[in-house]
Amino acid sequence: MKVFLGEYVCSGGLGAQPAEDSMRLEGGAMLAALAADLSKVASLSVPVVPELCPALPDCEQHTIQVGKPLWNQWIKAAKGCDAAVVIAPERNGILAKAVGMLRAAGIDVIAGTGDFLRVASDKQQTARALSTAGVPHPITFLPSDPRSAARLKLCDQFIVKPRDGCGTESVNLFDDLDEAMNRATDDDVVQGYVPGAAVSVSVIVHGNELIVLPAVSQDISIERCTYLGGSGPLCEDWQRRAGALAQRAIAAMPPYARGFVGLDLVLGEDSSSDVVIEINPRLTTSYVGLRHMIVGNPAARLLGLESGPVQCKLATDTVRWTRDGSVWIGESMAQDA
Repeated sequence: MKVFLGEYVCSGGLGAQPAEDSMRLEGGAMLAALAADLSKVASLSVPVVPELCPALPDCEQHTIQVGKPLWNQWIKAAKGCDAAVVIAPERNGILAKAVGMLRAAGIDVIAGTGDFLRVASDKQQTARALSTAGVPHPITFLPSDPRSAARLKLCDQFIVKPRDGCGTESVNLFDDLDEAMNRATDDDVVQGYVPGAAVSVSVIVHGNELIVLPAVSQDISIERCTYLGGSGPLCEDWQRRAGALAQRAIAAMPPYARGFVGLDLVLGEDSSSDVVIEINPRLTTSYVGLRHMIVGNPAARLLGLESGPVQCKLATDTVRWTRDGSVWIGESMAQDA
């Protein structure tokens, strides 16, 4: 089996623009981790800009000519592949464009449908879908919505972030609602801040099977609204709560999810105060730690080569990682999974 694996930043998607630290570090970390796992079950075709790309396992690398149309070069690199996996930010429709261009060229991309990608890539549409289905979610409004101020006054703090943002990119926390509303642009959403434990849970959707991976903690600097890394797996009670909420959230979205989906949650004192913050229709940085926690190869599950319930092989909070892909198991730096 041959698989195309395209990561946007490491293949020159930003052109001559300097990559933001978070995008460069996390993109490279996800690419290296997933390439290592996929290479154990398939041959790989990977588009790269050598100076931007991390070390990769033995694979077919296609050097991208920066400045020339990227999607045409991706399609050429994906020719003859049985499947494709895309790691790209949602902002400005980049993820949807990458998936759409490859599919238009007849390539089977392991990702959600266009409707699923569209709603999951838009935080306001995600909020509407979750609210309609009764899935708990923070109060979320567009700054232009006249209902926003009255509803948001129920909250103590406020988040302003892009509707199509990726991770903690351009996320800001405010104590004052007026200041938050004044700082928000037409491209942002304003959201009530929900205190609690920041948690990530990933699922792999293959056909009718939804596989829940271990839930993990997210290390986020509240003051800077910056993702620093994570740790896990979480305790059994939090695993159950996160897994149940993730399944409700996926069911609330337009059909159909496929491949990796990462969900950001906040867990409160009990399950009645748990909320879904965002749905990421792609691989997330937590993968660099998750792959060390479970029995088997998560990339094999992505391709339908492994199935059944996931088993953790490590104790609670044994694994921790940083956004650049560095991973520790206990006190020791992890070797490749």
